[in-house]
Amino acid sequence: MTDLETLAERYLVHMAVRNLADGTIKQHRFYLRRFFEFLDENDVDDVAGITREIVRDYQTHLYGHTNRRGEPNCASTQNNGLKVVKAFLRHLADEGLIVGDPSRDVTYAKQPKMLPRSVLTQVEMKKILHAPNTKAALGYRNRAILELLYSTGLRKEEVNNLLLTDVDYKEGFVRVNSGKGNKDRVVPLGKIACRYLGSYVKEVRPLLARDTDENHLFLSLRGRRMSRNVIWEIVRRCAAWSKIMKKVSPHTFRHTCATLMLRNKANIRHIQELLGHASLNTTQVYTSVAITDLKEAHAKCHPRERDSE
Repeated sequence: MTDLETLAERYLVHMAVRNLADGTIKQHRFYLRRFFEFLDENDVDDVAGITREIVRDYQTHLYGHTNRRGEPNCASTQNNGLKVVKAFLRHLADEGLIVGDPSRDVTYAKQPKMLPRSVLTQVEMKKILHAPNTKAALGYRNRAILELLYSTGLRKEEVNNLLLTDVDYKEGFVRVNSGKGNKDRVVPLGKIACRYLGSYVKEVRPLLARDTDENHLFLSLRGRRMSRNVIWEIVRRCAAWSKIMKKVSPHTFRHTCATLMLRNKANIRHIQELLGHASLNTTQVYTSVAITDLKEAHAKCHPRERDSE
């Protein structure tokens, strides 16, 4: 193991000690490996050889790199790679392992503000919700999953990780344990979602369960916790059956939940709490999608709207 790899392993252990999420640590490991490959190609085999020029050259390398589809990396992907390198070098500087942080003056690429592209209408959403065959056990499970996604705006991983004890369908609450950033939160559960989840837990889940020690809420046909891609596949199939032409994923339910609530005058800070966003800036993007107030002002104030033609 090289000196750089040893320092990287110590850094990753430091992240684990700070109780950072496993996904975050895995991401840092991935991007550091990429950075070390670049250093090796440029004959840099020691931390002392990492200069500001090297970091800037790496940023240029990220800009010119292409993904698996042969497309250039977007600014966010470039910045993700650079962010990991900057965090690693800042840690080394803080620990006194290098003199100064060579990445300190290297700035991130400007990222364009992107609006959520796949937001469904209420009619489209109802079509998807009604797509599963609720007379079959798996179909009813799928309907409960879709209702939960739409009602709460949970991420698919958060739904997959839910335990039986996390859902109170009588009072209408869901506890999300170790969501993004290892943060817990409690979110409200709508009455229709409560009804489907209650029926699923009492009548359908016992048909799927085989092991009394299996506490996950949603089970596979074999009575085990569902694999990570099942929810994505459920959403994809139901959207196809509903003949929805938009690109629909589990995250589409999250976007749609937030956007439609804002259109119905929900407070943006309530949306932030519902979605589990650490920063209000992340939630602000939905205000650009939910343009109800702007539409009303346009109809009322634009001179062309007063013309009879």
